[in-house]
Amino acid sequence: MKKRIIRLILFLLAIAVIARIGYEFYNYYSFSDEIVTQYKKVEHNNDTITVIFIGDSWAAYHSQYDQNLKTSIETSINKPTNVISKGTVGAKTKTIFNKMHDRSPSGTKDLIKLSPDYAIVSAGINDAVAKMGTENYCYHYNLIIKELLYAGIKPIIIDMPQVDYKAIYKRGSIIAHIRHHISSWYTGAPLWSFDDYRIALQSLLNRNGFGKQLIYIPASEWNSEGYKDSRMLYKEDHVHLNEKGYFLLDSCITSYIYHDIISNCDSQ
Repeated sequence: MKKRIIRLILFLLAIAVIARIGYEFYNYYSFSDEIVTQYKKVEHNNDTITVIFIGDSWAAYHSQYDQNLKTSIETSINKPTNVISKGTVGAKTKTIFNKMHDRSPSGTKDLIKLSPDYAIVSAGINDAVAKMGTENYCYHYNLIIKELLYAGIKPIIIDMPQVDYKAIYKRGSIIAHIRHHISSWYTGAPLWSFDDYRIALQSLLNRNGFGKQLIYIPASEWNSEGYKDSRMLYKEDHVHLNEKGYFLLDSCITSYIYHDIISNCDSQ
């Protein structure tokens, strides 16, 4: 009798574990619902340019260089500028989109409600590393862009950089390697390439005809040689920018904002 009870308990526990794994698997690869938020545009009574930087760890670590970008833009356009960065380390596009509706200190809804002129978006490396697949990646990136446009904010899309992705995998645990292979099998994403994500995003932008509604900055504009010949731009972890890397990126962002403002002035 006792053996039967033990077997039943073990059986039920096994079912519970399998159900939990199934739920987590579904939740991990699921697509977020599109949320259409009604924003009240804040009219600024001055000519201050406000720029926010949201996304993954590149946005999170940029906060210490916000003053540098602020000074760079002010010098270029001769207008007062505010720059605020807030990102989530390890965030994929799905998380970045959900954070835009998060009122907690870790969310970016408070930045969206500031009605900034521009929103720099850094996303994609973590999707590619985790083998989320281009469909999941582009779906959530599209939601990010549409959410910013709904709010009257011009997105500045940072192209996925040429990081040393093989070095990232080498640091991973055996469990991480197994998970990556399972994800690659499930989503069809390649194990050793980020190019599919980069190409898919460019296709998305062209297909949806965003045109001048956003700014797209190719990685080659500020890192022409890619990671292989530009290791001086990255920290020892091979994936995050150092001070020089952020300087080059910010200089490029400044140039694009300058030309966008000049273009808008000429068209008025």
